[in-house]
Amino acid sequence: MLPNCEKISALIVDDSEHVRALLSMLLKKEGVTRVQQATDGEAGVAMFKEHRPTVVFLDNMLPKLPGMEVLAQIRSFDPAAKVIMISAISTPEVVQEAKLRGASYYLIKPYSSQKLMEVVRRVLDLQENKV
Repeated sequence: MLPNCEKISALIVDDSEHVRALLSMLLKKEGVTRVQQATDGEAGVAMFKEHRPTVVFLDNMLPKLPGMEVLAQIRSFDPAAKVIMISAISTPEVVQEAKLRGASYYLIKPYSSQKLMEVVRRVLDLQENKV
């Protein structure tokens, strides 16, 4: 479970129903119950503005508005936004562009659930409770 999970909200912006369902399931397993989903870039920007989530999971290849543009719009609306880009595209140029546009982290598909939660903890600066 993530520490303070009741305070965390998430927005998943991905056109793949499978990816959205998987991410949502992983987050809920970690105790994050407030999870919004968007299927395209335009909806993602609108939902970010409406819900102001703690963390955004953003695909790079989206219909209506590409991920890099969604990232730019989110960052212009909220410069402190925590945005984890998730993509199968891993060229150094694309990763660099994402970082320049303000991505908090660029996670390359495929990834393990452990890696995803490690990235979430790092981006949100959460300490894992050690028993």
